[in-house]
Amino acid sequence: MTQEQKCWKLIEDAMWDFDHDYNRISTNWSELNKSTFNMLETFIEEKAAALFEKYEAAWLGQDGGPGIDVSDDSWSDLIYDVVGRGERFYNAITVEKLREMADEDDYQESFHYCLQIED
Repeated sequence: MTQEQKCWKLIEDAMWDFDHDYNRISTNWSELNKSTFNMLETFIEEKAAALFEKYEAAWLGQDGGPGIDVSDDSWSDLIYDVVGRGERFYNAITVEKLREMADEDDYQESFHYCLQIED
């Protein structure tokens, strides 16, 4: 199993879509060894950064479209939610789906909080 597959599996096993409980997930992830946790943290942040970069112009309405109607903070929540929904959802995301998620408040605050664990 590759590192990417391991990370996607950890994300899937977190069941973010089940209850969006970042405290539960953070507690579970705090039990990972430091190396695995660091790998997962880097992976999640890189996937979110890739979404930010790919869709920033659409969010800001600089791609000829109407923009994605969320604040800076909500934009972060939105893109981290996409990562939290897993590999299949992440790979299938489009500007239209991001806009729909924003318009329908179909995202949760914030999958990124799952990474806040105490040493």
